[in-house]
Amino acid sequence: MATNLEHTVSYPFSTDRLWEVVTTEQYWHDLIAAINHGKGVLESFSHDGDTVVVVCRQVVDENKLPSVVTKVRGGDLVIPRRTVLRRAAPGGAVTGELTATVEGAPAKVDGSQVSDGDPSSTRYTAAIAVSIPLFGGKIEKAIGEQLFELLDAERDETLNWEAGNRQR
Repeated sequence: MATNLEHTVSYPFSTDRLWEVVTTEQYWHDLIAAINHGKGVLESFSHDGDTVVVVCRQVVDENKLPSVVTKVRGGDLVIPRRTVLRRAAPGGAVTGELTATVEGAPAKVDGSQVSDGDPSSTRYTAAIAVSIPLFGGKIEKAIGEQLFELLDAERDETLNWEAGNRQR
């Protein structure tokens, strides 16, 4: 049985500006470098009109993991992640899907996101599934807590990046 997650982050700028940011390849390189302290990597980026596809590999250091996770699987967690963002029309909402797995573990996150408004906010919903008898639910909860922290950190880095890359 999966654990469901909902989380919302807000930005002090419009969804139009958020779309400009997420359609910039350098933003993704900088975001992953900042969040993963040089351990993560942007594997691919494409922007074709109204669609952005981002494939990356992120890392969660073992020392940041709860003991329930390290008891089952030691070492850093390597997380392949794919995000697809779409915008149907200028001025409209940005919708997206994300998937993430954990290398060497039966864990998966499937989610969606919607960004809208001026100022913009992004609402994430996800299902976290870990197929480990007895420990799965506890690990799902721990992954959810890490995901909240990640989404908040990504929001903070997005604010920093946007402020440093405004058109003058």
